[in-house]
Order: sequence, then structure tokens, then C-alpha cells
Amino acid sequence: MKLTSPARNVTPATLAPEALTACRDWARRFGADTPRHLRYATLVPWVHPDIVPERQAILANIYVFYRVYDDFNDAYGTDFATSRALANAMIDVLDGREPGSEATAVRMFEDLWRQHGESAPATFLTRTAAHWRGYFATQTHYLAMRKPDYPWNLDDYLSLRLDNGGLHLSISQGELANGRYIPTHVYRLSSLTAMRRLASYCVILTNDLHSAVRDERNGDHRNPVAQHMRHAGTTRREAEELVQGLLFDYTDLLHGHVAHLERECDLLELGPEDRALARVGATNCVNHAAGYEAWAARNEPVMDTLDVRADVAPRAVQPRPGGAKAQVRTGRPNRHPAL
Repeated sequence: MKLTSPARNVTPATLAPEALTACRDWARRFGADTPRHLRYATLVPWVHPDIVPERQAILANIYVFYRVYDDFNDAYGTDFATSRALANAMIDVLDGREPGSEATAVRMFEDLWRQHGESAPATFLTRTAAHWRGYFATQTHYLAMRKPDYPWNLDDYLSLRLDNGGLHLSISQGELANGRYIPTHVYRLSSLTAMRRLASYCVILTNDLHSAVRDERNGDHRNPVAQHMRHAGTTRREAEELVQGLLFDYTDLLHGHVAHLERECDLLELGPEDRALARVGATNCVNHAAGYEAWAARNEPVMDTLDVRADVAPRAVQPRPGGAKAQVRTGRPNRHPAL
């Protein structure tokens, strides 16, 4: 797959050996120190190239947790009731209630949320808690997309993946990484809101381009490449070229919004400090889109097999039944959906 110009020019931070060691020790406490899970920790310096040293370990822990939790929810045999119970237990943690579960994922998240509280101010915790809730609460929606009669198009898919894929969450974690916390009146600037959405689309499409062949092999149609092949009758190459074209378009739009942001700051008569923090927010978006694309080119091709821990949830995941490919009704993708 071709890399966009920003991805070709990414210079990642250096992840300190002690941070990786601390992350490995933390993951080992939960039986999550597998090569696949720990490889995801190496994404941190690519999407957060301005990360401060004291935040490297917690961000590495967060990305290991993402992989553990996502692998469970991506696995065939994960049922709705178990996925929902697991999500609700972690939402209980966010709400200050006893989760009532000893599942590995819950214990991992309890400890992560404690680390958040020790690392970040209240305003950030309030906002990121909402992002975490959205991430957990939409997992069963993504499971439902496997059903043959679940109607969705590219607009629906990208909108759901903002939460389900943890994109609202992970881009916001850029503030935790660099220690530059953005006040609400700046965070909600329309230009920054658009940039976070565009950066998220770039990450989603990058991920899907890398996973398209694997998804097809697993009978998983939740991928715009598969959708376009089915409904437009195209070849795989044609479908991949269309999705890659969208990725390049969204990347251009993302970078074009930097000028919009400056104009919005002028119109709102923001002072120097607010303008500086607005630029930090914009940089977090650009870094995440380009950094993930550059990292994925090196790592996604070798991250093929899910690694589902037997105790991640109250019941073990069962093997994928049958193997028949699901079908779904959907419309042909728009050129620029969901902007």
C-alpha cells in the first residue's frame, strides 16, 4: 500500500528501555505480556512523537490494553451478553462503582484508570472518561455488524468506528502523552473537531487496507474494501485503490484544516496561550494519522492472528463456528462520506 507524504516523513520518538520494561512487567501481572500485545506498545512513539519521558509507560500500558480488549471483541464466538457485561463492568469503574468482576480486562482497566488519576488534571479525566465510555459501550454494535441483515454504509461504518475503534479516545490521549492539556473552549473549536474526525478516518482506512485480506479469510465483511467489491462488482485491486484514494483525500483535508484553525482563532479573538494549545490539538491529530500509517506499514502485516486470553472475560471465547461468510446490504460508498 502507498504511504501518504506525511506518513513517509514521520520521525518517531525514542521509547525508553525502562518504559518498555515497565510496560512488560505491568502486562505480565495480567498474563498479557505476549509478543502481539507488547508489539502494540511500540505504536506509542509513532503516534505521540512529542511524548514526555514520564508518560511513556502509561501510554504503553494503554496500548497493550487496547490490544487485549480489541482482540477479545474481534474474535469469532464472542457473544453479545459477555461483551456487554465486560463493557458495563469497565463503565462501572469509570463511574466509581464496584465492577463486580475479576475478569482480566476489568482488572487491567481498573489499574489503568488509577494511573490516569495520578497523571492528569480533572478536566482531562472528565473528557477522556466520556471517550472511554463510548469505546466500551459500542463494542456490541460492532459485533452486530456481522449479522447478514445489519444495514450499514460507509457513513455509518466510519461514524461507529470513531467510538468503537477508540479514535476519539486515542487522539485525546495525545494530551496525556505530551502533558499539554487543552481547555474545553479550545477543544471544541469546530476546526479541531473536524481535524479529529478526519484523523480518525485516516486511521480507520489505514487499518482496513491492511486487514482486508485477513478479514476476507475470516469471513468478516466489516471492511469498506469488501463492501465495495461486493456492491460495485469490482476487483480487490480496484476496491483497494478506491479506499486508498479516500485515505489520501482525507489526509489532504486534514492538513488543509490547519489554516481553517488559524482563521477560527482570529475570529474568536483567542489569546496567545489558547492559540498555542489549539495548535497542540491540531498537531496531535496530524501526528496520530501519519504516525499510525507509518507504524502500520511496518507492523500490521505481521499482526495476523488474534491473541485472546482465556480469562479476559467471564467466559472463554469459543472457536469460530462454521466459517460461512456473512452477507450484508449496504450502499455504494460515497467519495467523501460523513464529513
